[in-house]
Amino acid sequence: MKNKLKNGFYLLSIVFMTACASVGNPEGGERDSIAPKLVSSVPLNGEVNSRPKSIVLTFDEPIQTLDLNRQLIIAPSTDNTYKTRIKDKTLEITFTNPWLDSTTYSLNFRNGIADVTEKNKAKNVTITFSTGAFLDSGRVEGKVFNVLTNRLPEEVTILLFSTQDTGQIAKGKALYVTSADSSGSFAFKNIKEGNYFIYALAESNNNLRYDNEKEQLAFLPDSIQVRPAVTGVSLALHTQDITPPRVISKKSFLNVYELEYNEGISAIKLSGNLETDIRTLIDANGRTVRLFPAMAEERTWLVEATDSSENKRVDTVAVRLTGKATPRRNNTFTIASGSTVKPTEPLKLVFDLPTKIINPEGAIQLVADTITTINSATAKDFQFNQNQTELTVNLVHNAKRELSVKIDTTKVLPFIGEPYANEPQRVQVSDRPTTGSLRVALSTTRSSFIVQLMQNDKVVRELANQKTFTWDNLQPGTYQIRILVDENNNGKWDNGLLSERRIPEKVILHTEQFPIKIDWEITVNPAIAF
Repeated sequence: MKNKLKNGFYLLSIVFMTACASVGNPEGGERDSIAPKLVSSVPLNGEVNSRPKSIVLTFDEPIQTLDLNRQLIIAPSTDNTYKTRIKDKTLEITFTNPWLDSTTYSLNFRNGIADVTEKNKAKNVTITFSTGAFLDSGRVEGKVFNVLTNRLPEEVTILLFSTQDTGQIAKGKALYVTSADSSGSFAFKNIKEGNYFIYALAESNNNLRYDNEKEQLAFLPDSIQVRPAVTGVSLALHTQDITPPRVISKKSFLNVYELEYNEGISAIKLSGNLETDIRTLIDANGRTVRLFPAMAEERTWLVEATDSSENKRVDTVAVRLTGKATPRRNNTFTIASGSTVKPTEPLKLVFDLPTKIINPEGAIQLVADTITTINSATAKDFQFNQNQTELTVNLVHNAKRELSVKIDTTKVLPFIGEPYANEPQRVQVSDRPTTGSLRVALSTTRSSFIVQLMQNDKVVRELANQKTFTWDNLQPGTYQIRILVDENNNGKWDNGLLSERRIPEKVILHTEQFPIKIDWEITVNPAIAF
């Protein structure tokens, strides 16, 4: 009998801890792990009626600059050029042109200053001054988060663009730039009142532009009006994928034709030459599509590949099997459940290649406890999955301890190529439980949503539009629930799209983690409003 554990919803506080830097003793001395601190500046931070030709920063230890031309952000943006000079603990920046009248300037050095020993980077070095009689009082505050996970990249930059800037985040130049802290919070201070488009960007090339679909991006659908403050801004970081998959290589073997794509493929569809039979298989790496034509002669096919974002591309591919045969990873079959099966559990035989059965009589043989032999008789005794790599065997057996499974290699054949090896597989039979269950009861008025069971950031189970259900046969471990809300009721979850200024639809990642144990059923009633 299953143990029952009722587990209601509760919130867990997330504490962000800053790990202490490791301390070593190279050559008899302690490693420097302390970042330089700003001691003084000219002009003073917050000074008004100031038109400095040079800005001088003094730190508490000798410093160096790290790619300062890219790291230093002057806001509002300016074409003013400068030269730098370092002397021990002091950085002097001399500008070529005078500053504009009645303007509040902010210089954010980001990661551009470090000590000379271990390159520990100075943090939060920002100098603000005004060429007029007062500092601008505009302020924007908010938080950035990852729409699908609770984790943020190490560095997230927040940018404000003028609404008149037609280039915006892709080609424009930000007026104001700041960084989010480890919790995702950010704040702009002393900015000019006005209307702005706001973005968050996690990038690797540090050019403050969204120019790569691998970069994480966040934005709001409309501009914000800073008069004088905007608070509670929420920015959902996500990656956009609007580019169809692309074939980067083609390889022909005697027993398979392979297409390599530049990204993962979720679905493949072939058309053309309908008189010729062919099978397809997406490899475990997700990027390689393997084609198994029934005939070695060249045939031309239309191959439609779909990526995880439902971008589609159709390529015309001339398929011809030539050259040497590629080795098989496994020249027989495996049993999906592993080394143990339950007495009443249907057997699932897994093949590395699309497989066919040319005669069902005696194609599959089971030997129960080395005594009783059961042979398949008709096509009703088994069933293939869609790509013909998994065979469910529906033969009834009375094994108590062990089951031997054998295929007739003259009747069970790979779709193309040499026959399989004649290697029987043995599994233990036991009615002892090896898995647990998770029962979920949601309270929502929505009719369209997707519930996902997550483990180590991977989706292991998924259901659509069901409020009460049970996930059985879960391997022991820790799981989370994630809900994708179909807010526009189009039958799917829509990601963000910058060209339409469309933000991602709502995602709810349940903060509680559920420990699944053998022969336990956990019942959860997450109090999530969506």
